[in-house]
Amino acid sequence: MNEASVKSQPAKRYGKRAWQSDIIVDLIKHYGFPYIALNPGASYRGLHDSLVNYGGNDPPLLLCQHEKIAVQIAHGYAKATGKPMAAIVHDVVGMLHATMGIHYAYLDRCPVFVIGATGPMDESRRRPFIDWIHTANVNGEQLRHYVKWDYQPASIEGVPDSFARAYAAMMTEPQGPIYMCYDAWLQEQPLQRDVALPKPSHNKVPAPMAADPAALVAVAERLLAADYPVLMAEYVARSASGYDHLVALAETVGAAVFDVHARLNFPNRHPLNLSCHKEIFRDADLIVSLDTRDWEKATHFIERTERRVQPYYPPHCEMIEIGFGEINLSKWSMDYTRMPACSLRVLGDTATAIPQLTQACRERIGKDPRLAARITERATAVRATHERLFASWREQAKVDWDGVPITLPRLASEIWEVIRHEDWVLTAKNAARLGLQAVGFR
Repeated sequence: MNEASVKSQPAKRYGKRAWQSDIIVDLIKHYGFPYIALNPGASYRGLHDSLVNYGGNDPPLLLCQHEKIAVQIAHGYAKATGKPMAAIVHDVVGMLHATMGIHYAYLDRCPVFVIGATGPMDESRRRPFIDWIHTANVNGEQLRHYVKWDYQPASIEGVPDSFARAYAAMMTEPQGPIYMCYDAWLQEQPLQRDVALPKPSHNKVPAPMAADPAALVAVAERLLAADYPVLMAEYVARSASGYDHLVALAETVGAAVFDVHARLNFPNRHPLNLSCHKEIFRDADLIVSLDTRDWEKATHFIERTERRVQPYYPPHCEMIEIGFGEINLSKWSMDYTRMPACSLRVLGDTATAIPQLTQACRERIGKDPRLAARITERATAVRATHERLFASWREQAKVDWDGVPITLPRLASEIWEVIRHEDWVLTAKNAARLGLQAVGFR
């Protein structure tokens, strides 16, 4: 999400600013969080009080029965809208409950602004037992391996700057969750002096990271020279524009598309979509990996029992990568998978790189009528494969058509006839995982 899409709301107050936790409420309003999902806890009672009595319950608080649910609501909202939500979790125990939800958001590259609490860190302010067991030396240690940033400001003056840095880190691609921890005693202290807040004109998120133009020109040349290129995408459509950008690139170069489906990157009924057909890699002489982390599963035959992995693509096939590369490298989890052997690796955000690559290809095609004819021929061949594949699925669906209970292929076929003229998305897994591969229901 770019800077223009982030609403900068003035702090709407329902009372006189009186407590240090009121500053956190002003920041929540300033950054335009639409909702806050939470499971109430004593460690952030000061902030909770400020949200209700100073902030007027705006943004609305969503009461959750578990911290993991609170984080997952924020995760789902970000994935569906492209806008971040806040989730608040209780000190040590609430934060530990939330860990799996936070890890899922990290794996899915979704921005979630997690607010936690601890303390009081000042031992003299702790109530016997309960405040001690709810205090950690550094709460963020439990999350540091799978949040983009965590911080625990020691004074109210440190709150605005760290809040702004956390928001920028969360929204900078590749996006992910952050964790801000606020001392309970810091929250509950009277506000005795003015604290400077960010101005509405201040930039909230850096501009997207651009790829090297010369490298994109080299990719365009190889893409157009290839006999059978395949575009492979995983996170391209994390932004709304990515979906259309990939369609434009595929249509420009007449290449088959394999969607890994971390996002819905490409329309399944598009004639260049061959996402369910790994066999397409057998003829590939070039694979362009676009913001793809899990490249190996899509391109290899996997025998799980014998742990045998065999590539579908031939030995002479070249691979080019465009994406975040080692910027997205975890120091803890192996979610980055095996490193691909690439002839060219282009570091940059596909949100800007794909349109630039498309433009470079169009300029070359426009200057060479023979190249344009070749692109048309290539697209026609991919379209024929697509149509054969869908036709074979329709035939498979007819097997045991009147079976009881109803077969999954027939269920897919009947549903398709109902929704085929509607805009729709299958939101859970995909049709192959559900047994609904027949007729291409994805």
